[in-house]
Amino acid sequence: MHAKVSGGGGRFFAHDRRSTDCAGAGETEEHRRLKRALAAAARQAGHRVELEARAAQGGWRADVLATAPAGARTALEAQVSSAPVDEVRARTRRYQDDGLDVVWFTPRDARWLDHVPAARLYRPAASDGPWSRSYPLVSRFSAVACAEVCDPSPFWHSPVHAGWDYGEERELPQFVADVLHGRLVPRTTTTALGTRYEGWAAPEDIEAAAEHAALTATTDPDRR
Repeated sequence: MHAKVSGGGGRFFAHDRRSTDCAGAGETEEHRRLKRALAAAARQAGHRVELEARAAQGGWRADVLATAPAGARTALEAQVSSAPVDEVRARTRRYQDDGLDVVWFTPRDARWLDHVPAARLYRPAASDGPWSRSYPLVSRFSAVACAEVCDPSPFWHSPVHAGWDYGEERELPQFVADVLHGRLVPRTTTTALGTRYEGWAAPEDIEAAAEHAALTATTDPDRR
């Protein structure tokens, strides 16, 4: 840090962007504010928080490392600038290989949003405003008998109307708390290109969807 004087005569401290010793050197104020918002949400959720925490062997450095009372660790990554898909996936694997969960947070319509556990956030309305709300990212699974939906029930319909509803927005502190406490988990599908991430859902909805898919596969001859 070094002292500076603004054009209006105000005195303040600023990061020295040329410093090689400060972990926050070169970061934008937008990035720092998002890190602080994630750290505050994790503390509010009852987790111990470290900023710019490093792996013992140097494999990763987390923007925010949240540690649960029982010891589970989750890296919360603030990514406000652009980043290549391969880089984000590689950094995610390093966390996962070391036994950590990781969630990426970004205001951008990034290409990697469906490649890693992530949440897209609305940018604050004001440049110095709080990071507070996510895009629609939490979905629920429902399976309802066709007769309860259609009257009369067309003969070509499946006996059950099942599927994921549209995603819902979440306040950032609530989303972080739900993820850290396991009330929300990533929705994933397996494709020829690997794992695809499709937002977040409650574990019981993930289980219900898997059970419905398994039942459909055994009762529908076209799916065998």
